[in-house]
Amino acid sequence: MSEAVFGSAAAEPAQLAPLSERISAPRELPLPTAGADLHWRTAGHADIPILHELMRAAGAVDHPTSSITRQEIELAFNAPNFTPDRDMMLALDPSGRAVAYGAATLDEVRETLVQVSLDGCVHPERRGEGIGTALLAWQEARGRQHLATCEETLPGWLVSGAEESTTATIHLLHAHGYETARWWLELERDLADPIPEIPLDPAVRLESYGQRWTEPARLACNAAFRDHWGSQPSTAREWAEGETLEDFRPDLSLVAVAPDADGVDQVVALVTSSVYKEDWEAQGYSFGYVGTVGVRPEWRGRGLARALLTRVLHTYRDAGFDKALLEVDSESLTGAVGLYERLGFRTVRRSVSLIKSF
Repeated sequence: MSEAVFGSAAAEPAQLAPLSERISAPRELPLPTAGADLHWRTAGHADIPILHELMRAAGAVDHPTSSITRQEIELAFNAPNFTPDRDMMLALDPSGRAVAYGAATLDEVRETLVQVSLDGCVHPERRGEGIGTALLAWQEARGRQHLATCEETLPGWLVSGAEESTTATIHLLHAHGYETARWWLELERDLADPIPEIPLDPAVRLESYGQRWTEPARLACNAAFRDHWGSQPSTAREWAEGETLEDFRPDLSLVAVAPDADGVDQVVALVTSSVYKEDWEAQGYSFGYVGTVGVRPEWRGRGLARALLTRVLHTYRDAGFDKALLEVDSESLTGAVGLYERLGFRTVRRSVSLIKSF
């Protein structure tokens, strides 16, 4: 699930030497040795089924109200910035079951920072054996290798994340020098409560999301999130892949359109939606998920976010959903949290981003 935020101001990076000069990294990565009965190796596309099984088992404990689909894993494996047999480590038990994985992926776009995302998990049955510690050491070494190849004179981050309830993971990261950088709030709204009618700025018109708006919507989203903490622009490939996800619902998404200085229609605000039916049972209710709320900076202050979001909430209710969910940066400087709360959303869960910066 992606965050629904407007963005927050980011400090200008200081003048830095190229990352390749600032980062020390090992030339070779030895295999982890934790777990006497485990076979450690790098991953390949053929491992997607056992990896999906592992992620679902771990997710049932670590984030029981949300799950990952096989399609999402396949898209990640096919991304041009991910090489499974170099960027992912697997641990298999004697039966061939995957019981742990760790990945370190260098982000494709690097405009204001260079970021390596660290993802991984250990099967609940194999926790407490030092496997997670061994994986983190491998991930960090691989992450340093990534950063050491970069010539950008930008901040470099190793980034991981965790649900607030996964205290062991958070403690592990803290113990290895990762700092709490940002808290994210998951908010929900009961659609049985009255939904206000917000007038739409007459300078714009509403359109249902469709293929015509794919690229204008991407450009609008990139502009809206340019000042958001840690955000980098989405590439055309990434944005288009998001539209191929089975859970994405263009029919429940809206764009606000207005002509630019040359009279060409541009998207000035958008709200996108997904429907994660697999998670309804775990949540205990049906819901629509607000994936993105974005407004171009020059169009902020006109009530567009409220106007579009309330209209989307009406479509959720008309579709028979019980609630609406979204995620937001707890420190958003544009007042996003307050806006959502005034529209009836309340916080139900928190997660955290932890970083090691260079």
